[in-house]
Amino acid sequence: MYTLSIPDAVLSTRTLAGLFNLFRDERVRATDTALIELRGAPADVSVTRYNGELALRQSGSAESIVTTMLEEVRSAGFLDDEGAQRESWQIRAADWDGLFEFVDVCRKPQLLLSTNQVEAATSQARERGRRFELCELCIETMTRLFSFGYCGPAIPGTRDVNSRHEVQVAYALLANLPVPEAVLDDYRKNAGAFRYGPYWAQTLIRVPELRGAMPGAKLEPVVSVMKHNGKTIDAQNADILTMVARLLPDRPSHPEVEDVLHANGLIDDLPLPATFDQPVDVGEPVSPLAKRVRELVADTVRKRAIDYADRELAAGNISRRLHRHRCNIARLEHGRHTFAYGNRLSRALDERNVGLLLDVLDTSDEHNRSSKMAFHEVLGVKVLGLRSAARRRAVFHLCGFNEDEQAQWERDAAQAKAERDAERDLKEAREVAARARYIGPGQGELTGVEHVDRAISEGYCTIQSFRHGATLRYALVRGNESAARRLSAKDGTLAYARAVLDRRAA
Repeated sequence: MYTLSIPDAVLSTRTLAGLFNLFRDERVRATDTALIELRGAPADVSVTRYNGELALRQSGSAESIVTTMLEEVRSAGFLDDEGAQRESWQIRAADWDGLFEFVDVCRKPQLLLSTNQVEAATSQARERGRRFELCELCIETMTRLFSFGYCGPAIPGTRDVNSRHEVQVAYALLANLPVPEAVLDDYRKNAGAFRYGPYWAQTLIRVPELRGAMPGAKLEPVVSVMKHNGKTIDAQNADILTMVARLLPDRPSHPEVEDVLHANGLIDDLPLPATFDQPVDVGEPVSPLAKRVRELVADTVRKRAIDYADRELAAGNISRRLHRHRCNIARLEHGRHTFAYGNRLSRALDERNVGLLLDVLDTSDEHNRSSKMAFHEVLGVKVLGLRSAARRRAVFHLCGFNEDEQAQWERDAAQAKAERDAERDLKEAREVAARARYIGPGQGELTGVEHVDRAISEGYCTIQSFRHGATLRYALVRGNESAARRLSAKDGTLAYARAVLDRRAA
């Protein structure tokens, strides 16, 4: 046992390699090296600092130091009472992590070796035609002593290797190997255990009845579906879960597991959304058109939802339980569809609101199909299967517009749109230009907006461009004067100046 004493605490570890874990303690790191006392170590071992980091120094070659420290790690946590090496899943998590942490320490040779020791090791490696890397030396020694390297040993029951202790323990439990209680207790106390998978291992630790009961390909979705549905797995339902697992294919999907668990009463029907607990006022139709619009739109929405659920079920993406749930919701939503949309279209027709009707009816056939069918059925106005010009004419005719009135409406609409677009462009350009900064003549700092507004107010009302090398530059000019006010496309002043001048011209 080694102890590290500082003025306010005494810390201990079973191995020299474990001292590096103690070095990470904030109290130890903040203590002056002269006040840190190491006990239990050979006389040639001392604590020092290298570039501000706590380090160990001891006599011997790099190879002998690494070998001795790894042998100590192996003796302290990896060997049983008879001297045989334990299996990965029989080793305590702290001992396992300590081994791999020591390999990481060796990535910084100066934490273990003095400059002279590094130079000697480098010279010896060069004589052998190699390059000295302490970490590689550590991994080679580790592989020789422990029979596995930095990637870890084979996962129980597989040919894959993994260095994560929780993975080794998880698959040992899956195979119902006798994992020591001390090892399991460490994981029971660790709330963050298996945070990065395998997530089903916590269930095997809590419910020993499931160890070896089913393969991981079945256990993983079973645990996932049960957890997602708020169901606890315990000794009371372990037997039925084991029996149900035999009904599943070798590698079941989550929907397949969901259906089998539901069929056997282990998970419930999905509850309807809380919105269905509240009644809906669907209103009253203001016209036959509004009534038919509501019917056709509600039918379309229901059919679309059910067809999508059917496709998802056929593709194996959802369970029969979820499919039934989605179809039930679609049917219930059908009855809760209101007359608001149909009434809005009907009122738009009464008010000759051509703009709103064009938004709905002057679209391609795949859009608003139900509304177009309702207009055809109730009013005899066909817009499906027509070209845009014919569609628009049909809508204007429906509202009582002759061709001349339609042309005037469209000119007014185009003008209004151009004005809205110009106003939007001006607003956006102003926002960008406001972030630019200019130095005015004797005026101090100006924003890009102030720079342009001041220039235009002074008569600089023409934008000109000119070449400066390979760059195209812009400026506001006044008549034939050589003086000008600089503009930039990058800072928004060019766009803002154009928008202001276009607005003035309009």
